[in-house]
Amino acid sequence: MNYPSPRHWLLLDAICRWQSLSKAADQLALSQPAASQALKELEQRLGYPLFLRQNRQLLPTQAALDLLPKLQQLLQLQQELVEPSPSRGELRLVASETIGCYLLPALLAEFIALYPEISFQLQICNSSEVQTQLRQQQAQLGFIEGPVLTSEFSVQYWQQDQLVLIGSPQFHPTFAALANEPGAQSEVKLQAERWIVRERGSGTRAVLENELTRLGWTPATVLELQRPEAIKQAVKQGLGIGCLPLLAVQDELAAGQLLLLPNPLQLKRHLSLVLQPGYQSPLLQTFLEFVQQKSLLPPHSSKAQGVF
Repeated sequence: MNYPSPRHWLLLDAICRWQSLSKAADQLALSQPAASQALKELEQRLGYPLFLRQNRQLLPTQAALDLLPKLQQLLQLQQELVEPSPSRGELRLVASETIGCYLLPALLAEFIALYPEISFQLQICNSSEVQTQLRQQQAQLGFIEGPVLTSEFSVQYWQQDQLVLIGSPQFHPTFAALANEPGAQSEVKLQAERWIVRERGSGTRAVLENELTRLGWTPATVLELQRPEAIKQAVKQGLGIGCLPLLAVQDELAAGQLLLLPNPLQLKRHLSLVLQPGYQSPLLQTFLEFVQQKSLLPPHSSKAQGVF
């Protein structure tokens, strides 16, 4: 089928607005003969008349009036293809566990309250997979907890996060006394425990391993679990001690279900925004500005350096 062109639809919209072929032609920078020929072509392609002549006016037929609602949708989509809206559309995000579970839900709720015509796709995975999703163009923006060891991404430090060691007060009552013991004794006890940690590729695991290497610590036994909730439940059951973000365990600590273990590990880390350099849609720019306003750190953008 020989479909009408975008110019045909623009002409139809203009004539309906002005009820005049000459005014519509002026609006579209067409000569009147060209506009008249285009209107004739449009009616031929559709197979029915669109206007009735009355004096010097063109009055839309019922067929034209029936077309108008869909025509407005078509013209709006056409405009958004050329000029994407900064406040309407869909954002594809990918985030590592802590950010995706404990920080982003509140931020997205606040953002949608400001821009109700925006929708999201949010994937939650570990830091290594976040980079893979970005590399494969499966997401526009990533939120990451671990180091970025490639220069292909633009990285902006966003917020700080604190990792903590946790134990079970029910199964390990002696942990409560660690704070009063000499440092060397408490460190030996901690290393002798089974450590329940995230899988390799997660930001939490990378930060912990770097710090253990710095101190020369070697845990006696390591148990890998892929989800923070699984680690919390394992620690509650006395399987060992865990290392998780404070954000993930603060409710359990407040309720006395988990115990914060004193230790010399320096487990602060940066949470970062990661994206491919180059084009950013107006909608993505709007969201980035909003997220950056929530930052607890001064603005700083750079190529990925892997410094955490």
